[in-house]
Amino acid sequence: MKKLILMAAVSFSITAICQNQKKGGEKYLTDASQKEASKFTKELNEAVYKQLAFDDKTAFKDVDRGFIAPLINNGDIKDVISATKMNFMQNKEAPATVNPSLWRHAQLVNRGGLYKVIDNIYQVRGQDLVNLSIIETNNGIILFDIEYSPETLAKSIELYEKNRGKRPLKAVIISHSHADHFGGIDGIFKAGLATPEDFSSGRIPLIAPEHFVEEAVSENVMAGNVMARRAGYQYGNILESGPKGKVTAALGVVLADGASGLPIPNKLIKKNWETVDIDGVNFEFFLTPHAEAPAEMVFFIRKWKALSMAEDLNHLQHNIYTLRGAKSRDANLWAHYLGEVIARWGDEVEVNFGPHTWPVWDNKNVIEYMKTQRDLYQSIYNTVLRYANYGYGPDEIAEEAKLPDPVSNSWYNRPYYGHLKNNLKATYILNLGWFDGNAAKLATYPDDARGKRYVEVMGGEKKVVDAAFKSFNLGDYRFTVDLLNNIVAYNGGNTEANYLMADALEQLGYQEENALYRNLYLSCAYELRIGGNVPNDLSTISPEVVGALPPELLISYLSMAVDPKKALALGNLNINLVIKGEAKFGLELHNGVLNSVSDYQSKNPMATLEISKSDLLSLMTGKVELAKLVSGGKAKIGGDGEVLKKLRTIFDLNIKNNMNLVLPLQAENRIK
Repeated sequence: MKKLILMAAVSFSITAICQNQKKGGEKYLTDASQKEASKFTKELNEAVYKQLAFDDKTAFKDVDRGFIAPLINNGDIKDVISATKMNFMQNKEAPATVNPSLWRHAQLVNRGGLYKVIDNIYQVRGQDLVNLSIIETNNGIILFDIEYSPETLAKSIELYEKNRGKRPLKAVIISHSHADHFGGIDGIFKAGLATPEDFSSGRIPLIAPEHFVEEAVSENVMAGNVMARRAGYQYGNILESGPKGKVTAALGVVLADGASGLPIPNKLIKKNWETVDIDGVNFEFFLTPHAEAPAEMVFFIRKWKALSMAEDLNHLQHNIYTLRGAKSRDANLWAHYLGEVIARWGDEVEVNFGPHTWPVWDNKNVIEYMKTQRDLYQSIYNTVLRYANYGYGPDEIAEEAKLPDPVSNSWYNRPYYGHLKNNLKATYILNLGWFDGNAAKLATYPDDARGKRYVEVMGGEKKVVDAAFKSFNLGDYRFTVDLLNNIVAYNGGNTEANYLMADALEQLGYQEENALYRNLYLSCAYELRIGGNVPNDLSTISPEVVGALPPELLISYLSMAVDPKKALALGNLNINLVIKGEAKFGLELHNGVLNSVSDYQSKNPMATLEISKSDLLSLMTGKVELAKLVSGGKAKIGGDGEVLKKLRTIFDLNIKNNMNLVLPLQAENRIK
């Protein structure tokens, strides 16, 4: 990715000067430049040192344990990732523009290389958001969670082989349905460890939890365009790294840029405590769906007393709801799963290693780690339901509820990735929905319509900006943003409002202990300063991913992409579709909606089409004409061929991925 220029270097010909807002006799300039930390931000960040045990250095010893070799080229891969740029905080005191607790966490997680966990288990950390774990078997290796990027995975494999030798691939294990854990699949092919046919034939086991493909597609394909856009802001991929920008992605150093792939497992784990022997290594699996991911599993290797809790156990508080957008998680279930594992394997475990952060060794430490995180998620659930039963709504709970100090102040549970307020709200919504019982909430307008009305009532945009300046000068940046969003939601051309809102968001970002909130605050400030249309280099719905979808999910994806207006104009149709060698469907276009029934053929179809999956995708995306496929022997049609030609015209598969997230949605991005 060609990195965006520093926000501090952005210059505009227009500089808005507020003539009536003064502080210490000086006029405050609202312009497109980044600002320093305000006195309010400095005071808040300085107070953090008194709240937490910064003299506890245990994690700094553990994070370097077992180090073997640094990353190749220090982890830098052109246009994919620059790990070097993310090491600026090492051995330095926290600046005023970064929360000291987040700075400490970045010092721990923003480092990388090849590490020995125990005999037979190695990890490459810091090359992508996810650690690559390499488990050595009798005659080869198993790869566990394979990063987001094929390029980073190939480099991680190269680093391992450089230090441990080249060994044949015996299996791949994927813990769950989030793209940062499986998107690097093509890196295995780049590294020469396997071919796609090795997995499709089942010669090399590719193991994942039950419902892995359905959930991966639901999140990364069906909602992939908007999710990837929000992920770019959440992980700070649009920001320059530095004390005023991107500091860390919290779970790892940073999410690599580029497109990911979609592996199709050839073995699914469908029941708890199922055991699988892979070349002399016995894995005992436990399913943990709807905690950190809708499809996830953990495992225990008894002979080595090695546990991997996948992403259900991390050196941070995780998300109950992720800001990039996904199904909310169940904090109560999450705590229950941790308790189940402690009860079953707790007496034996001597090390926990996972796809994020660093391992923990020795039984006493592992159990304390697990119990402390168990208490975190159980406390979130209990607290929300207790407050809700008293009559508190989600916003009130988020502002007022507190967890027990031993839970919230533990370094294991600090909110570097999951934000407590967000998690409390999400738990309320998962259990009780978004509505809090106040009927006024049912009548609220969307942001742009509400904003226009508020601004009119308050006397116009100038008065709103003046009021926002007063809040800004008092250090009330939250209300500053709230006020100005009433303008920005409908009018993207008020540069004074845009720049002041950006300044307030920036100060909120500087104060944040949570990496994702920081990145989102600063990314949204960036959007405001440049006027929108921020480039987006992340994608989870590449042609390779869509082409890898099982037939049922491909048809579901195409149904989602139907333009209802075009479909209604086309009328009602019924078509029999046969995907060569894979599946058959009865398709019905009815009332502008494309419905399908698998393993079914209508007795009286208007048309029939027999075609391969890849050619069907090329046809529907307009890359090839039906007549050419038929003449080339790649497709067979029956009945009214004109119906099939018309059907191709109803799909809207060219959705833009650069949509504004703060400023009004661009005209070219709106559905016509």
